[in-house]
Amino acid sequence: MQISLITFFITGFVFCVLSIPFIRRKVKINSWYGIRLPKTMESKEVWYEVNAVMGRYMFGLGLLISCLSLYFMLNPTDPEFLMVYILLFILIAGTILFVILSFRISDKVGRKYSK
Repeated sequence: MQISLITFFITGFVFCVLSIPFIRRKVKINSWYGIRLPKTMESKEVWYEVNAVMGRYMFGLGLLISCLSLYFMLNPTDPEFLMVYILLFILIAGTILFVILSFRISDKVGRKYSK
């Protein structure tokens, strides 16, 4: 069970590390790394704005997953599998919300800069 919790901790940490360049607006438009939607690929302003907002969300999600997994490692509960299911639910729900928000924010920011 500890291996699962360590894996979730590392996953959250990686989310945090990967989000920092987006928050600082250091990632240029590319086809590999970032929110690559049609509206974000059209304009630098939209790209940086959407990726900065989603970077903050990604950082928060990673921080939540890491902190919860660390809490569960230090304070195990019964039944043990419940801890992993809670973290898995947060990871999946957060990822789905991330995708939905990225479309909504790119539409909103795209309209703002297209005027």
